[in-house]
Amino acid sequence: MAKKSSNYSDKKLSLPKITAYKKKVKASVKIRHEDVDTEEKLEFVKALDSAQAEADKRIVNRTSNYIEGVRNYELVNSFGSELQWNEVRTLFLVSCVASEAGKLELNHARKYGTVGYELVEETDPNEIGRTVAKEAVEMLSATKPPSGLMNVIVDPDIAGLLAHEVMGHASEADEVIRQRSFLSNAVGNRVGSELVTMVDDGTVPQAYGSIPFDSEGTPSSRTVIIENGVYKGFLHSLETAGEFQSKPTGNARAQDYNRRVFVRMTNTFFEPRDCTLDGIIADTREGLLAIQGVSGMEDPVGGGFQARVLKGYRIKNGQKKDVVRGFTLTGKALDILKTVDMVGKEFSLWGGFCGKGEEDWVPVTSGGPYMRAKIIVGGG
Repeated sequence: MAKKSSNYSDKKLSLPKITAYKKKVKASVKIRHEDVDTEEKLEFVKALDSAQAEADKRIVNRTSNYIEGVRNYELVNSFGSELQWNEVRTLFLVSCVASEAGKLELNHARKYGTVGYELVEETDPNEIGRTVAKEAVEMLSATKPPSGLMNVIVDPDIAGLLAHEVMGHASEADEVIRQRSFLSNAVGNRVGSELVTMVDDGTVPQAYGSIPFDSEGTPSSRTVIIENGVYKGFLHSLETAGEFQSKPTGNARAQDYNRRVFVRMTNTFFEPRDCTLDGIIADTREGLLAIQGVSGMEDPVGGGFQARVLKGYRIKNGQKKDVVRGFTLTGKALDILKTVDMVGKEFSLWGGFCGKGEEDWVPVTSGGPYMRAKIIVGGG
């Protein structure tokens, strides 16, 4: 059908030649979802809920969710590939609201991966519930944050927002072709300090965005987007790789069989270096430690960064001081990356879903280490 239809199209594609694969890949999990009784899963969710409620009487609202999913794929393409694989994902999250004297503060935590029910078996729901509630109550005494351009140490969650929402989307080659990327002419140019390396890697074991193959049958791979501050290249599908005379990177993803394929990220993150968080704080005369991103703005065209942060801590003379309530971080992504002067070795990834097109959703991960840079703080 596609070959016949091409006779009526002015657009001609030159696809790169790829290797044909004939494989069956089975997800590696320790405990299958179907082997666990539904009542046991409900008890886990109830335990998360109870732990929050019992932690402090100032907790006035709480949510506990458990989500599991198994998707089976079969793919045959024109190159001769015949593929079968399944993807197993498990996720749970908790959030609660603390209230006192007319003030409301929110806190949340989540855990996920391309794993089975072992994610739950390895978790103490009481500890997670109590911790989330305790931190929400702590925020009731938070003070107003400072504002202006300053040294900000972002945690892995916020580093991931910058990697995904701005640098990642602008590195999707279909956005470049549509002239919707501020990085269109950036290949070979310096876009960050020498401490900044950013990759998209769909092969990270157990990460929420990991996939064995993309929706065109290309094996998932590790793609270096920024290396020691220098921009290296884009994420590709077969079509965009043909346009750029490049290699497909395994980033052609569709929400389902009846949805369009877009160039999409998998696990996108900044790589860690060798500093400890304590060392970064000790080296900071004055600034903020920003903890947990609430939301981030996607701006692949203008390159702007804006994130809403759940909370933070003042840093004075190399010491972490009082907690401050939520604030915003803004600035141009490249301006921020060029001022990165310390990068931590503690590293983590955060999973979720990313929409594109008419809100076609796929599972992704973002993250990185603690990073210090000059960022504009406001909105507290």
